[in-house]
Amino acid sequence: MHEDVSTDSAANSDDPVDRRRYPRSKFTYPVEFKIFSRNSEHASFKGNLKDISINGAYLQFEDNYGRCNLQDMNNARLKISLTLPHEDKTSIFATIRWMKRINPGTFNIKMRIEFKDMEGWQLDIIERLIGMKNKDHHMIWNLWGQYEKK
Repeated sequence: MHEDVSTDSAANSDDPVDRRRYPRSKFTYPVEFKIFSRNSEHASFKGNLKDISINGAYLQFEDNYGRCNLQDMNNARLKISLTLPHEDKTSIFATIRWMKRINPGTFNIKMRIEFKDMEGWQLDIIERLIGMKNKDHHMIWNLWGQYEKK
C-alpha cells in the first residue's frame, strides 16, 4: 500500500534531523474512535494507531460511507477507545493535526493526531502501549481477533 509523504517536516524521512521531541514506536494497534467536529455528526470508526509516541500517533482507517469532510477536520477532537491485554477498555483524547486520503479516490484515510491534556493515568496507558512493541509479536493479531468479535 502506498502512503503519501506527509507535509509535516518531522514525519519526512528524508529530513536528516529528526525534530521529534519523543521517539515513535513503530507498530500497529487496533482502536475504536469517535470524531467530534461540527460536520462529522460525531461519527464512530474502527482503525489502527501507528507510529505511536508519548505526544501523538498516526491513525489510519476506512471511511466507507464518506462521513469525514477532510477539509473540516483539522483541530477536531477524538475520543480513542482501546483495550490493553488483561485490562478493561479505556479512552484517551486527542486532537487531529492533519488528515488526508492515502490514495486519491479511495476510502482509506490517514491522520496525524496529538494527545492533549492527558492526566497521569492516560499517559501511563500510552507508555504501556509503547512498551508492548517487542513483548509479543502475535499479541496484536490476537487483540484484533477479539476486537472484531465485539
